[in-house]
Amino acid sequence: MIHLFLSPHFDDAALSCGATIHQLVQAGKQVVVRNVMGGIPQAGRLPDSPVVHELHDRWERGENPVEARIQEDRAALHSLGVEIIRMTIWLDCIYRTRRDGTPFYTTWPSVFDMLHPDDPAATLLPTVTLPHQDKYACIYAPLGVGNHVDHQAVRNWALELHRHLPWVALKLYEEYPYTETPGAVETALQHYATLNPPLELDVEVMSVSEADAEAKIHAVGLYDSQLSSFFRDRDEMRQRILTALQQAGKGTLAERYWIIKP
Repeated sequence: MIHLFLSPHFDDAALSCGATIHQLVQAGKQVVVRNVMGGIPQAGRLPDSPVVHELHDRWERGENPVEARIQEDRAALHSLGVEIIRMTIWLDCIYRTRRDGTPFYTTWPSVFDMLHPDDPAATLLPTVTLPHQDKYACIYAPLGVGNHVDHQAVRNWALELHRHLPWVALKLYEEYPYTETPGAVETALQHYATLNPPLELDVEVMSVSEADAEAKIHAVGLYDSQLSSFFRDRDEMRQRILTALQQAGKGTLAERYWIIKP
């Protein structure tokens, strides 16, 4: 039985669920991370937008840094002992464009706003099915903390999968480091009350060990291109991750998930 983690981007599973993943692997469970926005944009056809230029300058990984990010992700997730599936059809939101090449998301406010109604990730991703021969114990998907459009798209897909596979447990994970923003989790939870029918969620606290925490910190540290986006240095990264784990467990190490009430 597979524990499937749906990761919008190359680092989301490790950042949000790395300790849980390590715990499951150490218990002998089969763990698969499916990177949803895993496509590689054509280097000569990148959108000419402020957000693309800013991120590529920050990542400093050549003309097309996505390939470097894939290598980082492979190293990080292999360190946790999981299988990786990369969905190559979907690009990160900053690269998705209309047929005329006009990007859907050109600024930071647009990346953390509503999904564009013409974005195929909004309309087509929820129709994707999982391989029928695979048997799942649990699907883990983003709760929507931070409101990133790619997280919204993957969350919506997960809810649709749950509608068709109600016998498979669905656990919605709190996206780190967006969880550090006061009120961000509560804001994300409000979305579920607006659905038709509304969904009520219960929190589930999954305790993890010091070894699980250290494995998570090690994995996150392998995303070299991303560290400067979230942390001043590796020491701060380690301390903030430990603090987040302790806060989730109210004094003990834990990661939190949300499950749909029956």
